[in-house]
Amino acid sequence: MRSPRMGRDRLLRQAMSETTHLHHQITEILRDRIVDGVLAPGTPISERELCAEFNVSRTPLREALKVLASEGLVQLFRNRGAVVAAISVEMIEEKLGIIGALEGYAARQACLHATDEEIAELVRLHKAFASEYDPATPEKYFELHQALHRRIIDLANNQALRDTYSLLSRHVQRARVEGLKRHSKLPDVVDENAAIVRAIRARDTAAAQRAVEKHLSRIAQTVLMHFRAR
Repeated sequence: MRSPRMGRDRLLRQAMSETTHLHHQITEILRDRIVDGVLAPGTPISERELCAEFNVSRTPLREALKVLASEGLVQLFRNRGAVVAAISVEMIEEKLGIIGALEGYAARQACLHATDEEIAELVRLHKAFASEYDPATPEKYFELHQALHRRIIDLANNQALRDTYSLLSRHVQRARVEGLKRHSKLPDVVDENAAIVRAIRARDTAAAQRAVEKHLSRIAQTVLMHFRAR
């Protein structure tokens, strides 16, 4: 099945001629290709071929590669170019643990600060998640799941939290999409997220934090199990 990101890949290439921030577009395209598995771990990245494809100089491409290297998606080698990085189990475990702690804190803050209208929107997001998620499409699962959980982060009303969460989520996105191909059955996922939403709706800070941390801990173990078994 064609990933929706691949369509965005084409549109971004078209937009390059209309923007001065080329390395941002190149970064997004290459990040999507790596996350989607189009560029597998260990794949050499040819600067010459990509410059020709995108019709750009080496400068924006190298800036993009530096960003991807900071996210753990690319390894840069002096005088040897770049390759798509292998997925480190240790890195996944560390960063998923931090993400769980951040979301637990965000859930507590959402209970305290979210308006009734904002919580009603969260309920709608969960209903969409429950009705649209197909366990056979992990990419779609990830998008729906992230929409729900990013909203919880937003409801904490903390820009530093939002920025940190966004950065870490990008770092582990590839691992989560691949690992969640072995995710447990749909009812478990829906029920766990429903418990999170119920707790926030009740403004029960302790229950909200527990529900988030329990759910994300199980996701982390599912992802880690996948990579440890390889």
